[in-house]
Amino acid sequence: MPKVPSSQLVLDAAYRCFCRNGYRRTTVSDIVEEAQMSRPTVYKYVGSKEEAIVKVVQSLLEKASTASRAAAKTAGTPEETVLAVLTVKLEVAIRLWQDSPSHAHELLLAATAQAPDLITTYTDGLAELLTAALVQAVPDTARQAAAVLLTFTRGLEGDLRDADAVRDELAAGVQMITRGALTRSASAPA
Repeated sequence: MPKVPSSQLVLDAAYRCFCRNGYRRTTVSDIVEEAQMSRPTVYKYVGSKEEAIVKVVQSLLEKASTASRAAAKTAGTPEETVLAVLTVKLEVAIRLWQDSPSHAHELLLAATAQAPDLITTYTDGLAELLTAALVQAVPDTARQAAAVLLTFTRGLEGDLRDADAVRDELAAGVQMITRGALTRSASAPA
């Protein structure tokens, strides 16, 4: 089995601390203890709690971006592509709610506050994937449909205690929005 890099062990420890204690109550000392490494080693990888959450968010979003691109490549129809991409996004939030039911909302707010550029870059990447999936069918409204779909998905992330119900809502919403966009395009005068 390959050895896990120390930097990843520190990020994993930080994630566990944030999930267990919440962002506000987590300290670098908690991360040091959780990682079972020396303080200088932990500081080498995360110099502060703020830096720790930024790096955790960056790691999660990089993995999600890779998964979203892979999902977009393997899906068939525009609707399937949209659902696959948005499912990856939703699963990131579901995992956080499952890992930290008591602190998920606080952690999402902290991530947004501490890493706004990372969140924006991730969301822009998703918008590009969604637009690319829709542009051949609805070239004039693909960007707008992508924005609506992302807003809809963000709304679903507000309460993920019943993950299966939210997954079903995502599938139904994607179906309604994409079919509505596609139908509107087909019926629009030329």
